[in-house]
Amino acid sequence: MNNPHAPFDPKSEPDCPLTLHDAVARVLDRLSERDTRIIAHLPETGLEELNRYELGADIRKRFALWRGNRALMAACGALNPEDASLEIIRAVWERLRAG
Repeated sequence: MNNPHAPFDPKSEPDCPLTLHDAVARVLDRLSERDTRIIAHLPETGLEELNRYELGADIRKRFALWRGNRALMAACGALNPEDASLEIIRAVWERLRAG
C-alpha cells in the first residue's frame, strides 16, 4: 500500500481488490482456522459487530475503502466504506456457511 492518506489509484495499487469476489477470497486467505470457525457459526446478527471492530476496520484499511476504492464499493452495492465492508463480511460468512 502506498501513502495511507493518498486517494486510491488502482493503477498504482494493483493488488487491491476491485470486485466482491476478489475481496472475499483475500479475506478468506488471511483468516485463521479459529476465526474461520467462529465466523461460520455466528448468527447473521453478529456480522454488524464484526464490521464495527477489528475485521471491518482491517477490510476498510487494506482494501482502500476509506481512500475511495469506488470500484469495490460499487461491486458491494455500497455508498460508503462501512456498508462495503459489511457486505464483504456477509459474503465471507455466506461462503463459510455454504461449506
